[in-house]
Amino acid sequence: MTSNSPALINPFPFAELTPHRLEAFFDAIFAIIMTILVLGLALPGQADDLSPAEICIAMIPQIIHFALAFFILAAFWGAHHRTFSLVTKLDPFLIRLTFILLFVACLIPFTSTLAGDNHTEGPAVLLFHTNMLLLGLIFFCQWVYVNSSHLAIPIPDNHYRFILTKSLIVPFVSILAIIMSCIEPSWSSICYFFIPVCELSLLHVKSRLFPREVSENSISRRDESVLFTLSPELCTSLDEVAHEMEISREDLIMHILSGWMRSHRVNTGPAGSLCQLNQDHPSKSSGQSSTDINR
Repeated sequence: MTSNSPALINPFPFAELTPHRLEAFFDAIFAIIMTILVLGLALPGQADDLSPAEICIAMIPQIIHFALAFFILAAFWGAHHRTFSLVTKLDPFLIRLTFILLFVACLIPFTSTLAGDNHTEGPAVLLFHTNMLLLGLIFFCQWVYVNSSHLAIPIPDNHYRFILTKSLIVPFVSILAIIMSCIEPSWSSICYFFIPVCELSLLHVKSRLFPREVSENSISRRDESVLFTLSPELCTSLDEVAHEMEISREDLIMHILSGWMRSHRVNTGPAGSLCQLNQDHPSKSSGQSSTDINR
C-alpha cells in the first residue's frame, strides 16, 4: 500500500467499541427476566376450597424460589455493573460470553418455577441448582477474561483476588445445593441462604485488604497543589474560553479533566491510579506561564 493510499477500515472494530451499548442491552434483558419471575407464582389447584391462609402455606415453596431467583439475579446484576465500571473496550469473545450469560439467565424463570411447583422432586430442583451453577461460573469466567485480556482498567492484585473469591460464592453454594438435592430435595434450596453469610464473612477480609488508612491518606492529599507549565497559545485559548464561560482558568481546567475522566472511565482510586502526577514543580521556561490548581 502506498503512502497516498487511504487507511484500511476495520470492518469489525469490536476492540474500539465502548461497552455502554452492551451494558444497556444487559440491563434491559435482566429487567425483563426479573419481572417475569412473578408470573411463575400460581394459585394451587382447588384454590376455591382453600382458605387464604391455606393458599399462602401451599405457595410457600413457590414464593421461596421466586425470592431466591430474584435476589440472586439482583446480586448478579450488581456484580456485572461493578465489572463493567472497569471495562474500557470490547472484543468478540466478551460479547459472545455476555450473550451466553444472558441465555443462561433467561432460563431462571422456568427453572425456578419448576422447582417451586415440584420442590420434592429431585430432577426439578436439580435443574434449578444447575442453572444457578452455570450462571455463577459464567460470571466468574467473565471477570477472569476481562482482566486477563486487558479489557479493563488495571486494579491491584489484592482487589482482583477479593472479587475473584466473591464471585465463587454462588457456584460454591450451588454445588452444595446439588449435593443436598440428592439427599433431601425439598430442603436443598435452603443452601442459598448461606450466600449472605459468606458475603458477611468476606467483609473482614475486605477490611484487611483495603485498610482505612488508604482512604484517609487520599482525603488528606485532596488539597495539594499541582503546578504545570502552559504554552502561550494554550494560555490564550484557555483565557478566551474561560472568559466566555465566565469562570476562572483553573476551574476550566478542572472541568476539562473531569470530562476526560468520565469519558475514558479513569480509575482515580489511590490503589488503582493509572498515572501519578509529578510532585516536583517544573521550572518555568521563558515565554510560558504556569497554572496552579488544587486536586
